[in-house]
Amino acid sequence: MSIPIRMLNEIQYCERLYYIMHVQGIFEESADTVEGSAQHRRAEKRMRKGSVAPTEMWEAAPISLHLGDDNLNIVGKLDAVTLEEGKWVPVEGKHSSAPEDNGTFRVESYNLQGTAWPNDQIQLCAQGLLLHANGYPSDFGYLYYRGNKKKIKVDFTKDLIELTTKYIKKAHELHSQPIPKPLKDSKKCFRCSLNYVCLPDETNYLIGASTNIRKIVPSRVDGGILYISEPGAKLGKSGESLTIRYPDGRSDEIPIKDVIHVSLMGNVQCSTQLTHILMACGITISYLSTHGQLIGYTLPPTTKNIFLRKHQFVKFQHSDIALRLSQWIIHSKISNQRTLLRRNGSASKILLQEMKELRDKAITSESIESLRGIEGRAAKLYFEAFPTMLKIKDLDKDILMKGRNRRPPKDPVNALLSLGYTLLTRDVVATCAGVGLDPMFGFFHSIEPGRPALALDLMEPFRPLIVDSIVIRTLNTQEIDIKDFYQGDDSCQLKNSGRKKFFAAYERRLHETLTHPGFGYKISYRRTLDVEARLLARYLEGEINEYRPVTTR
Repeated sequence: MSIPIRMLNEIQYCERLYYIMHVQGIFEESADTVEGSAQHRRAEKRMRKGSVAPTEMWEAAPISLHLGDDNLNIVGKLDAVTLEEGKWVPVEGKHSSAPEDNGTFRVESYNLQGTAWPNDQIQLCAQGLLLHANGYPSDFGYLYYRGNKKKIKVDFTKDLIELTTKYIKKAHELHSQPIPKPLKDSKKCFRCSLNYVCLPDETNYLIGASTNIRKIVPSRVDGGILYISEPGAKLGKSGESLTIRYPDGRSDEIPIKDVIHVSLMGNVQCSTQLTHILMACGITISYLSTHGQLIGYTLPPTTKNIFLRKHQFVKFQHSDIALRLSQWIIHSKISNQRTLLRRNGSASKILLQEMKELRDKAITSESIESLRGIEGRAAKLYFEAFPTMLKIKDLDKDILMKGRNRRPPKDPVNALLSLGYTLLTRDVVATCAGVGLDPMFGFFHSIEPGRPALALDLMEPFRPLIVDSIVIRTLNTQEIDIKDFYQGDDSCQLKNSGRKKFFAAYERRLHETLTHPGFGYKISYRRTLDVEARLLARYLEGEINEYRPVTTR
């Protein structure tokens, strides 16, 4: 197997980063990577049109080449190659800034110049080796750092060539090895674009390798969810932006780099061109009916981390593993339900005591079937006491909630709960797919065609923390009131005005932070969903010994 030369940039920076990106196939887009890709596309488009003129980045109009070599065992696309002094010169543009010149970098036993980052020099040198192997003499190249607009000449010295060759060999070896251990207390982790995927300090803490947890993981996810529910709206693409055209002639334009998910509700159209670019950027699309029922998703190809899914399919079928995971999921769910009741309601001490006993029984249950019975009894008690958390004056609580009901919901509370659980399911499905897990294959919920069993498993502890708390808040503050519902004899539905208010409240809640009970730092609920899925992945891959979901105190 030939190694793409762009991969060599990561392996010198961190072998675990290389493994995550190129062995597991996990790459998460950020605002920086989207903008960097856009810059590459614009430059490539100009070169195809023949409109590239000499600039400070290159002295002569460049060409691009696709090259490979069986002896080096590497392949790659050279975005820009030019001639200088009779030599072929690769030119690589970087979105970041060049380092301050500190003389030299010492990498293992090799000395590299200090004007460019070592990992960038190795990637550029690999391009030079490819040129030379294909009959194009190349002794040096240029790195152009767009961040501070510096053009750095990199000579392909003996040390740089030997180090590059060494990392090519190391890259091949890593494809047949377990994932490397996380770096310990390294400053590199702060600059790493995938620190929230790697979870270095969190993993070291859970395996007992360190007691130090730094605030490395970003508190919030870059970008937001785009909701489109106006009938007849049409989504398209213009340059690097997503466009929305409404039937009345209005239009909006949103940078694609600011979007992490697109949620379409009802009669809304999305162009093929936009779908292609969203998939290329790893942005999922969900489709909901006019009444809020989840119909389906458009996801990028599930090529990420096939090895993780292999572990998932094997381990979830082990009864002991499935039971242990289910025990902690239901323990956490009941605990979070009970905490919500204690903080916001006036449930009887007898009811709260029974929920506490059920919570503790969940950990010692002997089968999935008995655990489902425990969960069912706890849910019955919880929803009996749910109306005590509603504090609306001059309104009969029976109008708001008549027990737990659905398909269709028969009262305002259940209409909000159903929509909220649909949105949460959508988000957890997208999270699972982004991590590399199969959202359809779970360990607690029964596996049925079309049912996202794993997403339903992982979201159980978050139902009270996210959705139930939103319902209580929006009704108690009268952000959503009785006038926002259509109420019939056998069903209750949100009006369009109510849906927009609920979408806004849902996103606010997902952006709110909590103090993570295990790691002690503040993190948004949306980021917490991502961390939970990745910790489950660490458990399945054997890096940590147990997975325990978030349980609030």
